[in-house]
Amino acid sequence: MTKSEKRPWNACVPGTLYTSVQIARLIGIGPPEAQRILSACVAKGTVKESRDGRLAAYRLRTEEDIRREREWAVQNTLPKGVLQGYDAAMRRFRDTCMATRGPLSGSANGNGDRQ
Repeated sequence: MTKSEKRPWNACVPGTLYTSVQIARLIGIGPPEAQRILSACVAKGTVKESRDGRLAAYRLRTEEDIRREREWAVQNTLPKGVLQGYDAAMRRFRDTCMATRGPLSGSANGNGDRQ
């Protein structure tokens, strides 16, 4: 991480929305460089990106954001128990498929109808 990648967040207040141009002014670099840094930070998850139409706004994630995201993830995971009825449904489907299947020509060893 370069010095310019560490500097933007010292000047920003966590939870406050900033545009990439505002961040570029705060840290003294050009907007393209600020956009590159912001994209990397969004990919790492240290910065949240919000979009309003075509305008993007960025903010540092707060401890509250992280706590809420973890709680949401715990509440919205798949159940850890056994799926009831799933095996029976798959067994019925397999049996139906096998019952409607026509007989195969030839023998199981692939020799065809030779004797």
